[in-house]
Parts: sequence; structure tokens; C-alpha cells
Amino acid sequence: MKHIDKKTEQKLYWLFIPMALVVVTLILDLWFGVDLNFLAWYKPALIGSVLIVFTGYSIAAIKQKCWGYLAFLLLLLTVLLLNMSNALINLFFDPNQ
Repeated sequence: MKHIDKKTEQKLYWLFIPMALVVVTLILDLWFGVDLNFLAWYKPALIGSVLIVFTGYSIAAIKQKCWGYLAFLLLLLTVLLLNMSNALINLFFDPNQ
């Protein structure tokens, strides 16, 4: 399977900064008790920051014709979004119990 070249991949690491900021904010709110009302807006912020990373890596994979890498990214994104929406849990367990 063809991979993204190292120079492009090093540039793509910068896309993880928004996700890191969301995680740091979550840690500050839950562990250290800083009142940020984070639980009201963490889910859209986390999904948005994850989509930034996946969009960047997908564009790089398309430009460099890494089709196996792109397919793996799309599969990973699908499982991640299903997991965050609790669709997989609701599939196996009755939510009314």
C-alpha cells in the first residue's frame, strides 16, 4: 500500500493542534474543575477537530494517489463517527432498558 511521503506527513501533523486543544480543555474541565461548561459543547468541537485532521489527510492521499490509505481513512472515520454517536452501542443493547 502506498503511503503519503514524509515531508507532507510532517506538515499534516499541524492539523492535530485543534484536537489537542479540545482534549486539553476537556482535561481542565473534568480533572481540575475549571468551570468551562465544556460538557455542553465538547461533542461538536471534537467532531469538528477530527474532521479537520481527516480532511487534510484525505486531500493529501488523493493528491498522491494513495487509494488504499484513503480507503482506510474513510473506514476509520466511519467507525469513529458511529462510535461517537453511540450507534454501535444501540445496535447491540436496547436503549429503553
